[in-house]
Amino acid sequence: MPLNISSAPNSNDLFAALRCVDISVPARIDGRTTDHTETWTIARLLSTLAKADRLAFPLSVIHRDRPDSLVESGDAKIGVEITEAISQQYASYCALAEREFPDVFLEPAHFRWGAPSMTVEQMRTLLRQSQLSSAGWAGDRPEQEWALFIQGVVDTKLAKLGRADYAKFDQNWLAVYDNLPLPNIHLAKAITFLRPLLQDRWYQTPSFDVLFIEHGPVVARITAEDSEHLILNDLWE
Repeated sequence: MPLNISSAPNSNDLFAALRCVDISVPARIDGRTTDHTETWTIARLLSTLAKADRLAFPLSVIHRDRPDSLVESGDAKIGVEITEAISQQYASYCALAEREFPDVFLEPAHFRWGAPSMTVEQMRTLLRQSQLSSAGWAGDRPEQEWALFIQGVVDTKLAKLGRADYAKFDQNWLAVYDNLPLPNIHLAKAITFLRPLLQDRWYQTPSFDVLFIEHGPVVARITAEDSEHLILNDLWE
């Protein structure tokens, strides 16, 4: 269910409310919806920010559209746009594997940044093969590709933010769940590649004030001025 919290006077009450939220996300073939992924992302983000003492109270959360959530934190109204960073081709490949090849090892390297599109039959052929066939990554190429993927996500959401029917608030945040088809990356290095790609985006009108990216055990907080890693506060583990 979408996340709605009427009022949390402090972080302990927020944690108690969040623990009651079902953030489970079904498999793609089992009815996964946008609401599932949005609830996962906003709940874990708020939990992490509260743990790091980055939220003002009282706090409320309202599920809505354009943007996906409205957070009232102290005196501030914050619009939060929520999305998943994933190659759509890779998502289709994963769904096909879940339906038809549930025990096959997946090869994400076939779906790297700029890779040509595959037909469903080409993906089936890939899933049927008995040996790995993808080329590996060299040097810091995974970090560079991560930055390009994230830039694409930001640009897509900036176009949505600029629409007349998109509500703007005191602050406008973009929260991203990183599900990219990449090997383990050095996040700090990846962000050094991302920052110049976003340099002009921060000063567009309108623009997002903060970019949050959930990546493994951390949430990266990125602004025009700086960036930091916040330890993910997983209340549901």
